[in-house]
Amino acid sequence: MLAVVACSFALGVAVIGGVSVSVANHGRVVMGVQSEGQSLAGMTENEVRHFFLEKARTKLARDAVVVTAGPQKWSIQPQDIDLAPDVEGAVEAAYGVGRHGSLLRNTTDQMRLAIFGTNVKLSATFDADKLAAKVQDIAASLARAPQNATLTIAANGGVDHHAAIIGRKADPDAVVADVTPKLTALALTARAEIPIEEAAPAVTDADLAAADTVLASYTTRYFPGDRGQNIAIAAEKLSGITVKPTGTFSFNDTVGARTAAAGYKTAGVIIDGEPAEGIGGGVCQVSSTLYNAILLAGLTPTVRTSHALPSAYCPPGLDATVADGLIDFQFQNRLPHSIHLLTTADGSRLTVYVLGTRADLGGKTVQLESDGSRLHPSVYRLYLAGGEVVEREFLHTDTYSS
Repeated sequence: MLAVVACSFALGVAVIGGVSVSVANHGRVVMGVQSEGQSLAGMTENEVRHFFLEKARTKLARDAVVVTAGPQKWSIQPQDIDLAPDVEGAVEAAYGVGRHGSLLRNTTDQMRLAIFGTNVKLSATFDADKLAAKVQDIAASLARAPQNATLTIAANGGVDHHAAIIGRKADPDAVVADVTPKLTALALTARAEIPIEEAAPAVTDADLAAADTVLASYTTRYFPGDRGQNIAIAAEKLSGITVKPTGTFSFNDTVGARTAAAGYKTAGVIIDGEPAEGIGGGVCQVSSTLYNAILLAGLTPTVRTSHALPSAYCPPGLDATVADGLIDFQFQNRLPHSIHLLTTADGSRLTVYVLGTRADLGGKTVQLESDGSRLHPSVYRLYLAGGEVVEREFLHTDTYSS
């Protein structure tokens, strides 16, 4: 009997309390509703709207996003990305709670909120494409292609070193992913450090540190015109190439296809042992000039083919023909240090320079020698020390048709 009375009393208290809460909340935000620590209870719908409009105005006065990269900083403003606070959504979430269900459901919800409370946050929308574009612009400003270390010939005949540049690539997607939830939650200012990945150049300062001299050079002559233009284009592709110890150089891979799109003209070539006209005529003079230069620098030819006919620009046996996809000229650097190629083509003289480390030749100088007839020459490489031949290396014997 006492238990029944107690239960009846408790139910009566709950009903009276629920009715009291419902009456107190009539036309106003229910008790327990707050936004980021500030109570909204007792506010009318218009008062709540004014509250969130003021909160939105305050937030929008700040930078929307600040992107940093070390000491550098970029600001993105709310208007740059059409950042728009959802004021009406926040008003509905605050004022509408406990009002859209049945009387019993609303009363229960209002009692629960009075005890446990709820937090209403102001959210926002923005133009994701505009944000991505802004961050991409920042990433582009930070991007830098790696640049190889290079060498040039100094005015005194020595070697000048030019430092490599480390490349870098920024990741805009990481920034967008980082700040998107902050912007959606209107947690301004959203800050993010843009990740930067460094890219080492293929040729570092260390690769060329020991280079101190011009190991060898070779010059051939040509005439201006379409053939001369072809020579200049191919020669430019060689200039600045570094071949590291044990590395192999391929002429065709380095120079690329000789096509009209690449700027090459139709000029004299040799096809099937007969003079003819073809795109890129004259490029074989570049490969032949290079061949002589690398021989004099103590480098090792690994793939080399002579022309069918002797060439006018170099001695018999010292030419090296090339053809797209068919015939290549290759050499390997078996010296202890890297070598670096430079070329000049001034309209009448083509010169290939091989820069490297003087000590790699062991104090020796190199000369080339051929014997036999013009159509059947044998070529040797001579290493001299103190003016005396200390090594005589047989290279090849060629046979020309006429």
